[in-house]
Formats: sequence, structure tokens, C-alpha cells
Amino acid sequence: MVHKFTPFAVAAALLALALGGCSPPPPPDETPPAVLFTEPADGARGVRKDVVLRIHFSEPMDPGCTEAAYDGYGTGLRPGEVGFRWDDPQTLVVTPHDPLAYSDDENDKTYVFVIRETACDLAGNPMTAPRAVRFYVLRRLTGTLHSEAGLDGYVLSSGRVDTAGDDLGAGDGPHGEYGQAFLSFDLGELNPDPVEVVTAHLVLRKATVTGDPGRGLGGLLVEHVYFGPGLERLGVGALELEPLTAEDPCGFDDFSPVLYGCWKAAEVQDDVDHWLTRNGRSQFRIRFEQHENGNAAEDSIMFYSGDAAQDPPELDLVYYGP
Repeated sequence: MVHKFTPFAVAAALLALALGGCSPPPPPDETPPAVLFTEPADGARGVRKDVVLRIHFSEPMDPGCTEAAYDGYGTGLRPGEVGFRWDDPQTLVVTPHDPLAYSDDENDKTYVFVIRETACDLAGNPMTAPRAVRFYVLRRLTGTLHSEAGLDGYVLSSGRVDTAGDDLGAGDGPHGEYGQAFLSFDLGELNPDPVEVVTAHLVLRKATVTGDPGRGLGGLLVEHVYFGPGLERLGVGALELEPLTAEDPCGFDDFSPVLYGCWKAAEVQDDVDHWLTRNGRSQFRIRFEQHENGNAAEDSIMFYSGDAAQDPPELDLVYYGP
């Protein structure tokens, strides 16, 4: 049998198809956006001066009204002092044009940024409340470290290693042997931990001078090295350690004062930057430019070591910490 469709039936079928292919329009977006989290977080401490702020929203935002909703308190964070960009439609990035200023003492220096409730999503919905974030930058701090008595000491070219005596020194002996001193400071004893070193002053107190070490041996150099958790593991090899940095070592050429001072800020900063690989230590070697002067006599200078409770070597630091 051949089925025939009347024009009415065909029209009804087309109408049914058309109606079946339509879906109701989605409801309008009436959900207000919110700030999910920020970087730095509210209450963050030890924030660096080159901080970049990131505000993460719950949904894509309208850039115009959202950037206009930003406000900041503290020089460097005010609206005219920052630039805006978007990492993605939900992440506003705020970059200060200039580095922030750290606290100039141990007191907290506070910065605040705010996203006001006028920030809106792509549908124009504003936030229900402002979001304020307070953070604290690094503080200027001071600290004095004494050398580690169990690690500081001296090494002789004969292979002898001494980390137990009250003194350490450098120079030569009557038979051409020579010695070098080694110092170790535990930066982890600073509280809080250092982040940026401003100054580092190495202080040694003289114990004895034998002969005339200033003649023929050259200057007494302080070099930045890393010998790790003990001199004994290196033995005489410690004498051949290469300095860690290319900067010229600081030195002493006057052996008459009781107190010696040497500035090593860049080297201590290098240890802070390599904290994990150097176990949070800052270590130095003291040696004369020349191993020996060939006069068949002892010419040496000895300093008090970390075992000498009254006059141990010191590392006086000014630094920024959280």
C-alpha cells in the first residue's frame, strides 16, 4: 500500500520538528562574583619589595569596572602607582611601578590593597562586599653570630686538623709547613631567618703574633668558601678549596690592633641564596697570600676561636627578614 501525506499532515510534522529543536533561553546571570583568594594572602609576612599582586575571582570579570574598583594604601600601592593586566578572565594582576619600601627597623610596615564591591562580572553583577588584604614587608633587623666551635679551626699542610683549640690562625713554620684558619657561622641561629643581607662584618680578636708574618707572606686574606659539616672530612684538602665567589677577598695588613674587622655582605648574601645546599652556613678561610717566606722561622698570627668563650669570632649582620 502506498501512504500519501496530505499538505496538512506535512505542515504539522514540520512544525513539530521546529518546536522540538528549540530550548528555552538560559536564565540571566544574577550571581554576584567574589574574590576566591589573593597573592599575597591576607596577613602575609616577609613580602618582598618586588611583589606582584594577584586577585583570583570566582568567575570571569569585566576588566573596566574591576580595575576601577582597585584601591591601595601605602606608597607604591595607590591606584596611580600600579599597572593592571589579566592572566586570564578570572585573575587580575596588579604590578607596582616601583619597588615597595621595607621597614627601616624591627617594627612592621603594613600595606593594604582593596577590591571594592563595585567590581563586576561580565553580566554587570557587582560583588556583595569589598575585599581588603593586609600584608607586611621585610623588616630591617640586626644579629650577631659566634663561630661554630665544633667546626672552626685550622688546617696544616702536614695534614693536621684542629677544631678543638681556643685559637686558630695562619702563617708558616720553621720547616716550610704552613697553616690556614677556617670559620663557620650558622645563619639558622638568626631569628627570623635572613632574606636580604645589608651588611656583614666579620670580627676576629687577636690572640698571639709570632715572628713577623707581615714580612714575606703578603696580606692576610679572608676568602668565602664552603667546607660543609666539618674540616676533618676534607683534611689537608681544605687548603685547596676554591673561593665561592669571584669578588676580591677582604684582607688585613696591620697586625697591631687587637680587633680586626672585615666586610663580607655579598658573600653572606650568597650563602642565604644557596641556603639549602650550604646547610644555612656561612664559612670563610683565612690565609696569607704566600704559603711561606723561607726564613726558617715561624711567622704566624693566631685569633681566638669559637671555643674561646670570652672572645669568639663574630659575624655582625644587618639584614632584612620577615
